[in-house]
Amino acid sequence: MGGEFGAGTWYSYTVVHRAPRPQFEVPYIVAIIALDEGWHMLSNVLECAPADIAVDLRVRVNFRTMSDEITLPYFVPARGI
Repeated sequence: MGGEFGAGTWYSYTVVHRAPRPQFEVPYIVAIIALDEGWHMLSNVLECAPADIAVDLRVRVNFRTMSDEITLPYFVPARGI
């Protein structure tokens, strides 16, 4: 496994097709990420089409600033780790 902070593998997922609120764009991917640090995390995966989903795909964290007080960890497919 890679040694980069926030890197891991896609452990499990679901694709949401019905938004819980009108502000959500669908479809979106909710995944369990097995982090290299040894624990699992539930998050969204960005920059990946539902057709490209693959369990064990390498991913890396991508922090997104939502406001001055909130930054959320999302994941994107990793390239080169």
